[in-house]
Amino acid sequence: MGKWDENSGYYCLLIAIFCGLDVYESVLMYKYGPNHPLCQKILRKKIKTEYREDMDSDEVGEMMYQLRKAGYTLEEISNAFNCYPSTVRRRIEKVKGKDNEKQG
Repeated sequence: MGKWDENSGYYCLLIAIFCGLDVYESVLMYKYGPNHPLCQKILRKKIKTEYREDMDSDEVGEMMYQLRKAGYTLEEISNAFNCYPSTVRRRIEKVKGKDNEKQG
């Protein structure tokens, strides 16, 4: 990510909402990406313990989809959720399929 532009604030807001992060944490996540050691620590704390247990598969898929739209790679997202990139791809495709059904 790194470069700050007019959309960066929106991406940080999405990251904050979907990952349950505060402003500082979401800016770090946007700036360094989920593979950075500090961001890994944040994600382990926030996603895996607080939110992941209460989320169903569709909610996790939606969060993955939003992170992907924000520019994160499948590998970065899979590291954040401790799963395989193929799992991320499959859940994102499921969410995109539901979006297409709503539009169609």
